[in-house]
Amino acid sequence: MSDAGSAPILSAALALLASLSLIAPTATSAGERHAGTVLAVDPQARTLTLDEFGAAAERRALRVQVPPKAIVLLSERNPASREVGDAFRDRTIALADVRVGDFVVVELSDDSEVARLVMVTLRRAGGS
Repeated sequence: MSDAGSAPILSAALALLASLSLIAPTATSAGERHAGTVLAVDPQARTLTLDEFGAAAERRALRVQVPPKAIVLLSERNPASREVGDAFRDRTIALADVRVGDFVVVELSDDSEVARLVMVTLRRAGGS
């Protein structure tokens, strides 16, 4: 096929992809995992807002409720580890211990706006 003949097909495919991205939902689904940098933590309202790179590398703010029954963990490398199985240590922390700038993984519950698990995997540099 010549370059001139493939141009309309390519244009049509790109137009279809663009239109799908406009109508594709950006809402989260229950049971999904999301990761990003913490933009805000409100321990009283029990909310967490992440700066997440979603599908097609689109950046968005994801806000989730973190109920008292949700698990909040700090995962830290175990410097004494000699085995893959104990390379990291996870310990429970309070939602108030999550800091703006931390990198977290959030696992959603059956409700796509409510977290079941929040795991801090990287602390912001120099924070207290």
